[in-house]
Amino acid sequence: MLKQVKDNINGKINIRDIEANLTKYYNKQFKLNVKEKECDFVSARIVELLIKDKFVFDYNFIKDIHKYLFNDIYNFAGKYRTYNITKDEHILRNDTVIYTDYNMIESILDYDFKEEIKRDYSKLDKNERIHHITNFTSRIWEVHPFGEGNTRTIALFIILYLKTLRFNINYLVFKEHSLYFRNA
Repeated sequence: MLKQVKDNINGKINIRDIEANLTKYYNKQFKLNVKEKECDFVSARIVELLIKDKFVFDYNFIKDIHKYLFNDIYNFAGKYRTYNITKDEHILRNDTVIYTDYNMIESILDYDFKEEIKRDYSKLDKNERIHHITNFTSRIWEVHPFGEGNTRTIALFIILYLKTLRFNINYLVFKEHSLYFRNA
């Protein structure tokens, strides 16, 4: 995988080539490591969406991102969960966040997006901008609309959103704190 990443950076192969190579690799595996497969495919797809730089400020775009990232991995890719969840969050000393009731996922996201669209970031100083975007991120993450893959989906959505707001993104933060990102 590392060689493929280097080849991609050097323009020798594209993300589609990487995904095709991953498919060949996992089709040959006698004993499949599902988590490894998920990580490889989702990582490649995240990079692809970051390169495409397409963004729509709409909660349905979160469903589109989830469907794209987890297609062929989860049968519920791009579909809101139909059950309530709790998760022992390592970062919270195995306590759980109170996630949105599944019956309210769409209405809560609709409300959060309508409130966020009213915000004029050009009239805010840097600290106010950070405060508001942090609150928005937290609110939509706490909805946890999918059975799995929420953090990666919401993080990618927020990165794309921040780019439209002309925030500078430091991707090293994700590398240096990947455990927190993954286990958030």
